[in-house]
Amino acid sequence: MSQPLTHSEFSSIMSNHFFLLEKKPHVALSFSGGSDSLALLILLNSWIKKRDGILTLIHFNHKLRKESYLEAVFTKKLSKKFNLNFKILNWDNEKPKSAIMFKARHLRYKKIIDFCKKEKIITLMTAHHHNDSLETYLMRKERKFSTLGLAGIPTRNNRDNVQILRPLINIGKERLIKTCNKYKYKWIEDSSNKNHRFERIRIRNSITNFSKKEKSKIINDFNKCKKANYGIERKIGEFFVDNLKFQNFGEFLVDKQKFLDEPKSNQIEIMKRILVTCSGGVYPPRTRSITLMLKQIEKLKRLNFTINSCVIELNKKSIHFFREYQKIKREIKKETIVRKGTPLLWDDRFEIKSMLSDLKCFIFDDSIWIKIKKDFNFIRLNKKINYRILKTLPVLQIKRKIMIPFLSDEKEMLSNGVSVIFSPKIPLTKKNF
Repeated sequence: MSQPLTHSEFSSIMSNHFFLLEKKPHVALSFSGGSDSLALLILLNSWIKKRDGILTLIHFNHKLRKESYLEAVFTKKLSKKFNLNFKILNWDNEKPKSAIMFKARHLRYKKIIDFCKKEKIITLMTAHHHNDSLETYLMRKERKFSTLGLAGIPTRNNRDNVQILRPLINIGKERLIKTCNKYKYKWIEDSSNKNHRFERIRIRNSITNFSKKEKSKIINDFNKCKKANYGIERKIGEFFVDNLKFQNFGEFLVDKQKFLDEPKSNQIEIMKRILVTCSGGVYPPRTRSITLMLKQIEKLKRLNFTINSCVIELNKKSIHFFREYQKIKREIKKETIVRKGTPLLWDDRFEIKSMLSDLKCFIFDDSIWIKIKKDFNFIRLNKKINYRILKTLPVLQIKRKIMIPFLSDEKEMLSNGVSVIFSPKIPLTKKNF
């Protein structure tokens, strides 16, 4: 029979996962008001105090349900009871009519991480537990995800230089409920957990109807997938270290023969990773599309085509990947203002900061190049930047000064208070995208 989670057990979990934290850690907790996040609050608050750290509660009010306001009030009262910092973030924009759970989750993470970055909090914790991870596994299995996608929710990952830690990921929900009951704290039940329109709720309810034998088999299959995942992750990581070259202006280059020597399943995962990171997007192309592309790579010596908003150029020795310019032209505003002190993620790939003044950011085009070619062409040729790749970079202007990241002198850009780094939503190192 499951027991409440003790403070000493939680401390062991924190140590065994080798989480990297400051000596006096400042941790943000994404708090919903449910039993999961309440149990984590109870345990984490005690753990933080023993280390003279700071705990900040962050509640995101989706404003999708009538009781959303009550959850925000509950968070505020609980924060005061625990004597904690807290922040209520709101979804004030118009709500979408489709894929609302996905879009809500995406915005919630973005807003919370933006707050963490603003407050210089490098660690965010969420109360995802074993049941959540098992549900994710079953959802992805139904959609026929590959092995890497079937590993459930990772214990840790990074987003925009904020580490997201999930210390309860191997703990069952029943134990978290018992933890709240042990310390006599009440939580709020989310009414959307009864809404069968949502896939996760349907999966959750189906699990409760499984027999003990069926549950045991699912958990066993899930654990096998996680084990296989770690092996594949290690091999792909080794491949990237040994055979991938990356240019900070957004070009990826892979040794063709070494790539073709990999097992087909690894080739597919390598392609998915590079294409997602290169495009600045979130989702990879379908496995079927990649499989068709691999057949072309095997047969042809030279090839040039687009997939997943990226251009792939193939020659005898290497495979090159870079962003598709036409996609930028269709989707990005021709001119954007980067406000002083407010970072802008341009094309979902480049983080642009201007610390001294506002600057203008343009999409590259031939007319701009005609005006600045004499100043930049020699540098472009010297750095061996293909013109098609050059066109995928932003053009920056402060007053009359024109700068192109990775072509303009870095010291000159810094003297103008400008920095640009390649910072896609999904880096190559992120698991299970």
